[in-house]
Amino acid sequence: MKQFPFFFYCLLFSFVLSWTAAGQNVVTGSPIADSGLITFQVDMSQWAARGLFHPSTDIIDMPGTMNNWTGSALLQKIDTTLVYQIVLKLNAATVQEFRFRINRDTNKAELNSHMYRVPLDTTTVKYIYSDYDTTTVPVTFKCHMFYQIKAGHFNPFPQHDYLDVAGTFNNNGAYDLLFDRGHDSIYQVTLNLPKTLISPAIPILFKFRINGNWNTSELPNGGPFRSYFLQDTTGGVQNLVDVWYDNKNPAIPAPPVAYNVYIQGNYAAKQILTGSYSYEDYNFLPEGNSLYRWYLADSPTQVNLVPVGDSTINYVVDSLNAGKYLAFEVIPVASGTGDSLIGKPVRVWTGKIGGVGISNLEMNRVHFFPNPVSDQITFDHLGNTAWIEIYSIFGQKVAVLETLNLNQVSLDVSGLSKGIYLLKFCRPDNGYTTSKFIKK
Repeated sequence: MKQFPFFFYCLLFSFVLSWTAAGQNVVTGSPIADSGLITFQVDMSQWAARGLFHPSTDIIDMPGTMNNWTGSALLQKIDTTLVYQIVLKLNAATVQEFRFRINRDTNKAELNSHMYRVPLDTTTVKYIYSDYDTTTVPVTFKCHMFYQIKAGHFNPFPQHDYLDVAGTFNNNGAYDLLFDRGHDSIYQVTLNLPKTLISPAIPILFKFRINGNWNTSELPNGGPFRSYFLQDTTGGVQNLVDVWYDNKNPAIPAPPVAYNVYIQGNYAAKQILTGSYSYEDYNFLPEGNSLYRWYLADSPTQVNLVPVGDSTINYVVDSLNAGKYLAFEVIPVASGTGDSLIGKPVRVWTGKIGGVGISNLEMNRVHFFPNPVSDQITFDHLGNTAWIEIYSIFGQKVAVLETLNLNQVSLDVSGLSKGIYLLKFCRPDNGYTTSKFIKK
């Protein structure tokens, strides 16, 4: 049973971009609940040191999308510092674009605007005027999201998904967001990092993440962090990181992958088992003739497996299989010819096979509802299920629920991103069955 979870259909627009008279993008759409008070701060000290700002006479305001670029109330100086701030009440999950400005003079505004996605909670955001700071060096992070958007892994509209970069320079997750300024699926942000991080031997380490979640970060399953050796920008050197999310560039030939592999049916003699999986190809090639294999073993850890049955997606359990274990294997194959069109084999095991008319996997009767689910999913008829594991479509384990000696249990999934999740119902003898649910 082949499943194509992302469909590659056209995305539906849930908001529109309107252009103001100033030529700036303003996000509009259905109302979003207030997040609370957001404090914006800007440090003017180095601008003042250059003689371009005079604190005794000059003022600071903040024109942006939140005020149709007409300007805000004046920012107030904090004590004796040259840090100025303003507190605004903004709508959560909206993207705001703005600049700081001296004396309400457009010619004295920052050259580049800031982009900010309003969080769900109250927070303080700090900036340096025009990003000028002699103790730091700028580094631009660019991440191509074309494949992730096309495949349905990432919803580009601001009130849905967002992209951040988490690394050794921001405590592995300060939510430094990247934005698609050019509407070309290339997300970017320029950060000013301390010059103390410049080293010919020690690079900065980081990963890009969807929705600030390590479970949806790139290079999953323990993959390495990206690294970059920060350079001094004196003399015009530019620090630039320019990559594809998860290194998935459709222009580079890559083999297809199979995931969400599981076995449907009762693990008992005379029953029909069906292998199921999701297919994906980074080059958007359709699936060709993928290869299927069934194996028999005395245990799931056995090395030398015995091939059984025909090379089809279905297998009829033989009575001689009782007490043993079966494995389903799929080798994904894309249409066409060439080594890059054949993926790696992926295998999944049944629990112990029962005799004729017997299903010794009581957890086959596990029920769960609702599906799709928004907030809370409930499991009942648990039988001898010892625990339930939940995996994302990328194969990361996102939750484990202990269920031994329970008949019903519920799990709050409101914090999960939208999408398809795999359920793995595990028994004390390490046998398991799988199913899936949709988080809406």
